[in-house]
Amino acid sequence: MKEKKLNKRELFLFKAYTSIADQDFEVLYQQHGLASEKQWKDFIYWALLICGIGFLVSGIVFFFAFNWDHMPVTVKFSLVGLGIVLSGYFAITPRVNESVNKISLLATTVLIGVLLAVFGQTYQTGANAYDLFLTWLIVATPLTLVGQSTYQWLFFSILANTTLILACVQRLQVDSIFVGILLLLLLNVVLLFLPLCKVLYRNFEIGNSYTQIQSVAMYLLATVGFGCWLFTNDSSYRPEELTGALWTLLLSLGLIGGGLVLGWMRKQIYLFSYALIAAISDGLMLWMKLFKDSSEGLLVYMLYAIGGIFFIIKMVSTKSKEWKHEN
Repeated sequence: MKEKKLNKRELFLFKAYTSIADQDFEVLYQQHGLASEKQWKDFIYWALLICGIGFLVSGIVFFFAFNWDHMPVTVKFSLVGLGIVLSGYFAITPRVNESVNKISLLATTVLIGVLLAVFGQTYQTGANAYDLFLTWLIVATPLTLVGQSTYQWLFFSILANTTLILACVQRLQVDSIFVGILLLLLLNVVLLFLPLCKVLYRNFEIGNSYTQIQSVAMYLLATVGFGCWLFTNDSSYRPEELTGALWTLLLSLGLIGGGLVLGWMRKQIYLFSYALIAAISDGLMLWMKLFKDSSEGLLVYMLYAIGGIFFIIKMVSTKSKEWKHEN
């Protein structure tokens, strides 16, 4: 049977509602309320390792930026190529920890982008940032699919969203903000569920940090999409500027409603809470639309915001405790 982990809040609640002796409570607090020596050592080790790799990659990038005009072309490509070879070696060698492999894979992906930027600046292949990020995304895709790394998927998500935004601005020249929001919503929905597909590796489990960040991005876009539809449907815009407005509204409401239902059914507190915050935010914008600039509007906004915040805190805390004990 899996041992239950207690947090500080649960420990003090246990003390408040039981007759446990102070000495016994102190023992429980030392066991569950404080980080152990091993946990501190692991934290320091991984913090220094991540900072070291980050400083190394950042140092290479800023070294190029500062000495760009004074460096021969061969030196530029040699240094970046050496960094890619070293990070690639540590990404695949079994002689180091698995976490070092994953962090090195991320460093390799970043350095590939640096190499593409160096190539573009040296040979003047074009000033279009979209081409750079698209090539970078294409190269990073197989590395991400085979890497089995949460860090790599997070970076891949940022890269994919950046590429899509640049495509809408530079290549497609989209006039409607609704089309952009709709495309970003669809992309992030795909990115949310893609690592969960057991196609390449059946035993790979994506980290909760990835699913939570993707959920935040998805519901933020859904909220923005609802707000844009709400405040532009009665204004004077050209027809091409309102393209995709209805689909954006339907997808936004579907994602928020679906997140509430799915989070409730699966008892996933992060999915339920993000969808609930998005729903409350949409309600606030609806009140702002109804009252507009009336004198009663400010009071309604304040009461709704205060009530909504307390409702979210109460609902999330209650369901979190219920679902935690049920699981």
